[in-house]
Amino acid sequence: MAGRPFVPLAVAGVFLVAFSVAVPAMLHQALSGFAMLVALGAAGVAVLLVRHRSDRLKRSLASSSARSKGLERELRQRAGRDPVTGLANRRQLTERLDQVLTGVTPGVTVALLDLDGFKDVNDTLGHAAGDELLVQVSRRLRAALPDADVLARLGDDEFAVVWRGADHAVEDALAQLRPSYPVAGRQVHLTGSAGLVAIGDQRSSTDVLRDADLALDAAKHAGKDRIVRFDPDLRAAAARHRELAAGLRRALAEDEFELHYQPVVRLADGRITAVEALLRWPAAGVPPLAFIPVAEATGLIVPLGWWVLRQACTDARAWHERDGVAVTVNVSGHQLREQDFVERVLAVLDETGLPPAALVLELTESVLVDDAERTARLGRLRERGVRIAVDDFGTGYSSLAYLVHLPVDILKIDRTFTASGVDSTLMRVILQLAEGLSLHTVAEGVETAAQATALRSLGCQYAQGYLYSRPVPAGSLFM
Repeated sequence: MAGRPFVPLAVAGVFLVAFSVAVPAMLHQALSGFAMLVALGAAGVAVLLVRHRSDRLKRSLASSSARSKGLERELRQRAGRDPVTGLANRRQLTERLDQVLTGVTPGVTVALLDLDGFKDVNDTLGHAAGDELLVQVSRRLRAALPDADVLARLGDDEFAVVWRGADHAVEDALAQLRPSYPVAGRQVHLTGSAGLVAIGDQRSSTDVLRDADLALDAAKHAGKDRIVRFDPDLRAAAARHRELAAGLRRALAEDEFELHYQPVVRLADGRITAVEALLRWPAAGVPPLAFIPVAEATGLIVPLGWWVLRQACTDARAWHERDGVAVTVNVSGHQLREQDFVERVLAVLDETGLPPAALVLELTESVLVDDAERTARLGRLRERGVRIAVDDFGTGYSSLAYLVHLPVDILKIDRTFTASGVDSTLMRVILQLAEGLSLHTVAEGVETAAQATALRSLGCQYAQGYLYSRPVPAGSLFM
């Protein structure tokens, strides 16, 4: 009996051992199940969150896409509109023209309109005033052309209209442009020029606008404030213009030009006191009346003008040293606009050795009037001894009062006054005016001794024309 108490203890020990093993196992299983439940719950929440975020993302993307499409539409609309006037722009115009050409729509007319005098508004009142004026012009054009397919502003002061109907629609539009405009506290007056073309054999919008532009150029050259309808001959003239421009560039580079000189004679004794330098292009056989306008239009007149000045001063130095003869050189408005014009003229005189008093710069009335900057430049040259002559005087401005304020020394009276009768009232007035202003006078286009005698009796001091000599090369001038 003494050994039995050990049995319960052994059983209890076994039980404790089993319990210590079983309970952790059970707890482990329970905890594992709970962890699984927690994990499954977390996964479910995650799925719900993902789905929620996905729905939000889808809604956000849909909203963003809608905004993007709206912005795209707005950008397309803005891309087709002129920002100043709200009219269609060149892009929208060309798209419409291409549609018309694709559909071969009959009876469609295109017009280009250009505002005559708009640049003066920008120059005098500023670009803000210019924009204000453009807005007013666009309103008038809309009112005058309510049935237009497209009304566009192409840039600066050029507009375009596409419509089906009679030409009088554009005539009405030009009439609407003529009444004054209130701009920047002033009343501004404008007119318009237009070129019309009916869509026919053109292959693209570029061809249509080219033909309309040719007609517009013809309208402006014909005197502005008018309409010209396109004619195929204008294409031939444009091709000729391009050929002449290319030829002028080549001739300038290859030194193909020459100077001829025509004497200016003192009527009192017949003495040659000056010669006028006149540009010639003998290699091409093209007269100045044909190539000078092309040079003006292309800007080639500027390098040509400097070539003429340098060559004329070079030739005239010997004549001045020997006989006191001066040289007259024509200057274009393009050349006079250059900022360094005065310095370049003086540099040519220094380079060639011709005294400033032996040089006369000849300009037209239109170049001289209403341009303070040009006037100041000429005044600086006069201070150095260079003289200034007004060419073709009497054909430009009806008011002669501007002569009082301009830096002018010589009036060259246009040949039309000589041909129509020297002893005319207007000729007398011009000569009396010149005398009162202490200006020298040169009558151009003198061809007969009777004309010379009459001019001398009226007090004209100098004459130039075929009576004395045609323009001749430098080597033949004093033979």
